[in-house]
This record gives sequence, C-alpha cells and structure tokens, in this order.
Amino acid sequence: MHDGYFKDNSMSKKKKARVELPHFSVVVGKCLGYDAFRGFAPLSELAKISKADIFDQDKNRLGTQRNLSVQHARKAYQYVSETVKAFYPEMILNVRDKSFVAFAPLRGSVGFGTLTFTKDPTRNGKVIVSRLDGNHRLWFADGHEKGMDPISRPVSFCLLTIEDREKELELFRDINDNQMGMNTSHLQNITARLLGDKLLKVQNPALYIVQKLMKDRTSPLYGKVHEGGKVQKGATLSGLTIANLTSGVRDMLGRSTKLAQFPEADAQYKVIKNYWAAVKKWLPKAWNSPREYSIFKGVGLYAISYVGIEVIDRSLLKGKFSSDDMLEYLKQMPSESLASGGTAAYAGRGGGRKLANDLIANLEDEGEVSLSKLQKLILSEA
Repeated sequence: MHDGYFKDNSMSKKKKARVELPHFSVVVGKCLGYDAFRGFAPLSELAKISKADIFDQDKNRLGTQRNLSVQHARKAYQYVSETVKAFYPEMILNVRDKSFVAFAPLRGSVGFGTLTFTKDPTRNGKVIVSRLDGNHRLWFADGHEKGMDPISRPVSFCLLTIEDREKELELFRDINDNQMGMNTSHLQNITARLLGDKLLKVQNPALYIVQKLMKDRTSPLYGKVHEGGKVQKGATLSGLTIANLTSGVRDMLGRSTKLAQFPEADAQYKVIKNYWAAVKKWLPKAWNSPREYSIFKGVGLYAISYVGIEVIDRSLLKGKFSSDDMLEYLKQMPSESLASGGTAAYAGRGGGRKLANDLIANLEDEGEVSLSKLQKLILSEA
C-alpha cells in the first residue's frame, strides 16, 4: 500500500549522513480516503518545514489557505508559551512532492517507522509542505518574529502526501466545512465556570454581571439567557445569549460616566439589574412574546443598552437607582419603536446607537425641554 515510501533499512552511507534533514517517528495508516503519517514533533520544527499557501486573488489564485489573522496567531503563541497544561489538536500538513520524503519501517513492523525528508523543503522557492490545518498555531512557533522565541514543545501531527493540488483544495474545504465553530456563549460560560466568581469579577466584570443576571432569582433575566448548550424551546428569551448580553453590559460599563466610578462590580450589578427590571415593567409583553420585540438581540439589544447608559447616568446623578426611578424615564419613550417592526430602518451597532439617540431625545427632567420637543420648536420657527 505504501510502496512509494518504503526504503530498505540498509540505506547508503551517503543518505545516512544527511542527519540535518528532519526525520520523525511515525505510525502509517489510512484515514478514510488518504494514506497518512502520524507522530509527534517540536512545534518549531513543524513550523520551519511548512508554509501557508495563502490565497491571493491577484498574486496567488491557486493558494489554499485563508488570510492570516495576526492577532489570532499571537494569541495562539501566548497560549502555548504561557500555559503549562496546554493542548493542541494535531497539525495537518501536506507534502506536495513525494520525492521529498521516505519511510523506513522498523524491523519486523509495517505500520511503524521513521519518516525522513530526503530533500530540504525550506530551500525550495515553492510551498513543499503546506498547512492544511494549524496555520495560526504554527505561524510564530518557528521564532522568526523578534522577541518571540521558537516553541520547542512537542505536538501531534498528521502528514499527508497529496500531489494533486485540486485534491488538496478539496480536502482543505472538507476539513473546514465539517468543523462547527464553537458557540461564543458556550465558551464564555466555560470561562466563567473555570475562573469562579472572585477571579471573574476582576478579570471580566461584564461577564461576571451577566452571570449574576442569569442566576440571581430576583433578576428579571433569571434563567432566561441562552448559555450556549442545548435549551428547551421557550425556556429562554428568544435571541438573548451570554455573548450578546455581555457585549451590551460591557458597553454600559465602558460608556456610562457614573457606573464606571463604582469600584465594586456588585454595586454595578445592582444598578444594571434594576435597569432591566425597569425595562420589564415598561415592556412586560416582551417577556411573554420575545419574538415580537427586538430588545434581546441585534440592533434592539444595542439600542436598549445605549438607552440604559443614559437612563442610569441621569438616575445616579440624582442619587437614585431603583427600577421605579428608571421606569419614569423609560415611560417618556415610545415603546412601539422597540417592537420587531419598529427597528426595520436600523441595522447593526451603528443603527442601535441611532435608535437609542432617537429614543433618548424624548427624555426630560423637571425644568428641562426634551430634544425632540426642542427640535419641533426650532423647525416650527424656521
């Protein structure tokens, strides 16, 4: 089956002397439709012998790899260099020219042996060993970037020898198409579980507050946030997830001039919980028929979060923070704007900000004139 790679153990002295070329102990077998060599090697060595054949619509239309995210690659490097109990799935590499490798089985064995490079893949101008999966994990591992040392920690690899570029492209598609991206909310839920409340409060206060909103029985969002796993139909508020709610809370913490002044996340939580309680009093039907309102996802959630910043700041400025205090502001706004059909003219985060501004324009305190009323006065005079 693997005759193209098997060499007699009595190789010439000339070939034995080429110790500088990479060689790996491997097990050879068949993975569905392809012959494959599997083994372990230093991350830096796999990075040095391989290249990413990145698709470029102008300069490299035959490339297979997606564009690199340098930020993602740096995170991968930091993870593997700083985490003692790190773990990687196997790297999947492809040798595009079989003449670069030879397999020598162990005596008395067919499936175990040594895979040796007979020619140096790094001295060829072409991509000889392409990265089918693991490009971001390998990118900085060879130490080519100043200040980022090579990573010599061992990882597992799977090495293929597909010489047909179209078949390699098909395999790249199959590998990536059959992978299901991890749900962001599920990942954030795992992060919260691993850190625990004390560390989470310090490292990620927005996620800490969301966890309390989900688990506090006095919270209007208790048990109503989708955590990323399997959920019974109707058990949560349609569209509301840990991920998008955390994003909304993070905006509130970052943009509110008053909330940011509280050094204690538990105080921030109580204010935000009271705000959501006020929203529930203002839009009670949204909790019974969440699909008919847009406040739990997308542009609507952005808008209700930005509105919350204004309402909370106005309340705290007066020394007030109860849900009833905040409700007095919310009642000044047209609630129909947050029904599903009312947000059709808005889109994305920018649309959420615009919708929030349109709603906030109706707010006024005693002795004030709202912006919407003031605008009408200005236009009528014109």
